[in-house]
Amino acid sequence: MRAAILGIVGAIGLAASGAALAEQGEDLGFSDAQTARAVETFNSGADGCEAAPVEYRADCFQQVFGQTARGIAKASAYWEAEVALTRVKRNLYTFVRSNTDSGASRLKVNGARAKAVTQAAIPQARALFQASVDQAVGVLQNGSAAEKRFFQPIAEAVAARRDALN
Repeated sequence: MRAAILGIVGAIGLAASGAALAEQGEDLGFSDAQTARAVETFNSGADGCEAAPVEYRADCFQQVFGQTARGIAKASAYWEAEVALTRVKRNLYTFVRSNTDSGASRLKVNGARAKAVTQAAIPQARALFQASVDQAVGVLQNGSAAEKRFFQPIAEAVAARRDALN
């Protein structure tokens, strides 16, 4: 009986310490290293996109958002962040596909080939990009305490590029 009580007390202690770790974001799949990799992947790609002519940026950014989402896809704790980034990627992919400038050649940016959108579509691309970025940032900033802690650097990186199609 005494052993059973000690076992229960020990289990409660472990559960309490696990809850404390979970509150801090540890032991749930979150990590500073994973977040830093996502931010680095995004910023590195975004730098290349911003150096490209504006008509290529929508396609370039759709690739960067996709690459960043794939980089966190295996960390299940980052599921909400992955969904938010993938949504931006899909919005841009669909837009580029519908508004590709068939007369423009592809341009190599960040090691991949980007398609140009027509000059007439650039204002729409800009509006779609800004709305998609705003939506992603909102998702990244509105999670649990642990999500907020680990998603905030990603949200800041994404928000910093909001005007990248200007």
